[in-house]
Amino acid sequence: MFELALFAYLDESGLELDRTHPAPDFVVQGAAPVAIEVTTTNPVQGTPLDPGPPYPLPPDDLDLADHEFIYRLDSALHRKLDHRDARGAAYWEKPHTAGVPFVIAVGAFHGPHAQFHPDGLLAAYLYGSRNVAYHADDGTLAVAAHAVEQHSWGSRTILSGLFRQPEAANLAGVLFSNAHAVAKFNRIGAERGLAAPDTARTRFGTCHNFAPDASIPNLFAYVAGDRSEEERETFEESLHLFVNPWATVPLAPDAFPGVTRYKLSANGVLEATFPVSFRPFVSKTVVFEQKGADMLARYLQLEVLGRLPAGARGLFGPRTTAGVDANDC
Repeated sequence: MFELALFAYLDESGLELDRTHPAPDFVVQGAAPVAIEVTTTNPVQGTPLDPGPPYPLPPDDLDLADHEFIYRLDSALHRKLDHRDARGAAYWEKPHTAGVPFVIAVGAFHGPHAQFHPDGLLAAYLYGSRNVAYHADDGTLAVAAHAVEQHSWGSRTILSGLFRQPEAANLAGVLFSNAHAVAKFNRIGAERGLAAPDTARTRFGTCHNFAPDASIPNLFAYVAGDRSEEERETFEESLHLFVNPWATVPLAPDAFPGVTRYKLSANGVLEATFPVSFRPFVSKTVVFEQKGADMLARYLQLEVLGRLPAGARGLFGPRTTAGVDANDC
């Protein structure tokens, strides 16, 4: 599903693909060529696919879940970096990819909370540095870079700064998403009039706050299909590209149009470039399936945004008929 969502993004962006070779998964042609191999973090073999009743959005132990998230991504990325075909060639050493920037696209699917984690955790692991925000004496928001040496999960410890390691010299960048799952397809379909009768979806979460010197995100909530055509969700939304500044074959500046792009500044601070538009960090989609689903979905939207009248009963009390798309953030 993640690979299909990335194909939808490439098609939506009008990029031309070389379809004559089975690997890597996508080879973009044109002025900004790039070879893309897709991977995911996955549940342990034998884990039940159904997570059961609706569960709380944050994991019970957020710190532990954060560390597992990084460890699982490290394993998934190294699995692709270490891969060799029958001839002993890496993805970037094939005849049709020689000299082409190589990117790994990764999504987290190892557990019911895997997609709760935002892009900042992955950034700290890839660059070995994290941004720390503080307010200067004049009240303005400032950002400093703090070095990260390693990451631990239980008894397991891994080095931080993958991009700085020798094995990543041929890795031009990492493309990440915590939203390209089945719920994205369902929301996009609903916005185009393809939802099943008597169903409605409320999406809520946090998004970038464009206010000057803002240090906390905004809260958002909307019902899929209620927004204007200009506000419709796209497949480029929630894609994050981390550029490796030490790559042997670097990415072109216009590779992966429309996605959020991260790079290190001269002082080591991670900088993001993205269109001034809706940019979600993490979200959940609640699905209503019954008569009056639209009304319930809009009621939940108002509840999340704190716009219900005083004393009104919320939907997050006793369990309702709402379901939750498990693989969605």
